[in-house]
Amino acid sequence: MYRLDYFQQLSQRIGNVTVREQYDLDRHDERLRSLFVLTTVLALFYFSYTFVDIFLLRDVTFRSVLLRALVVGPITVFLFFYYKRPVSIRRKELAGVLVVCMGTVVWCAVLLGSSAPGVLDYFYAGLVFILVITIVITPPFEYSVYGSLFVFACLYTTIWFLEGVDSHYILNHLALGLPTFVLTLIANYRFSAESLRLYMAKVHADRLGETLSMQNAELEKISRLDPLTGLANRRALVHYATMLFKQPTAHKRFAVVIVDIDYFKPFNDHYGHAEGDNCLQAVAGAIRSACSPEDLVCRFGGEEFLVLHSDCHLSAHGAWSLAEHIRSKVANLEIAHQKSPLGQVTISAGGYTAPVDTHTKLDEIIIAADSALYEAKREGRNQVRISDHTPVDVPYQRRL
Repeated sequence: MYRLDYFQQLSQRIGNVTVREQYDLDRHDERLRSLFVLTTVLALFYFSYTFVDIFLLRDVTFRSVLLRALVVGPITVFLFFYYKRPVSIRRKELAGVLVVCMGTVVWCAVLLGSSAPGVLDYFYAGLVFILVITIVITPPFEYSVYGSLFVFACLYTTIWFLEGVDSHYILNHLALGLPTFVLTLIANYRFSAESLRLYMAKVHADRLGETLSMQNAELEKISRLDPLTGLANRRALVHYATMLFKQPTAHKRFAVVIVDIDYFKPFNDHYGHAEGDNCLQAVAGAIRSACSPEDLVCRFGGEEFLVLHSDCHLSAHGAWSLAEHIRSKVANLEIAHQKSPLGQVTISAGGYTAPVDTHTKLDEIIIAADSALYEAKREGRNQVRISDHTPVDVPYQRRL
């Protein structure tokens, strides 16, 4: 059962505008196309009924042609031009209702000039104007009420001045006219309320979809971030590398630099896990600051980090410079580390460069960079090494 909340819904707000304003804006184009078609069809019907007037009421032939052509004709042409103006669809619908009302007045004026016996039978056709306003062009409910009241008043004012009318005829006419007036308004209300309900349901569904899309995007973003350091994680690394290798650029190369915090387990054991986390965050920030915004910096393991850097002119020396810059940035933090022979937190780094192409295998490059990292650690840590060995296709083994 419909609640009488149609006007309450129209007055609600969607953001900075009311539902009425947004509803009219969103339905404008589709509704305007409908109005063009309906107005064309109704105009053809209305003007073709000039021949009906002439056939049924020969004594009003001149009056019918004159009034329809010189009054309703120009107004109808003006209505088509008005449809093209940059005004709200609600005003265009009101204009359509007003033209129907004017058509009713002209039709009544035509019949008032006739003394033919058939005028009373023909006058029942005036109820069609109520149907046109409420059912055919289906304007918003409030305009249907105004238009129907006007047509109803026009018809039942004219009826008293028709040739041969009596109270019995008027009652018979009312017996058909009053139900037509009430029931078509009910039908229009149901249509208006249902159209608005469907629109609001669509709005809510669209807003829910946008919210879900934003939440999914946020979840996707979170799923690719390391929660402790805020850097990318392995999932992000795989995604980024896949996109990079799928769209290779001629002469473009990339480098993988693996960074490992020296003596991190003794640091954790001595200072505690809270300080260990603070150390990881500080080192992560230093690595990020040493890299360009285009580089992918990820937390690769517990105390391991990986940098994926690409450049058209990248060489082994360029990879070494990047890794050395990272090493010096971490050293400049001067985080005390009593359990390290160096007295502070340092890092070792290993890297490898390769061309960007569709045959590149990230795992192989990581193995080569990891081999360089082993070399840096063997030679005393707090050092950088760049591998010049061709990667081999073997499974990557994590260090213990």
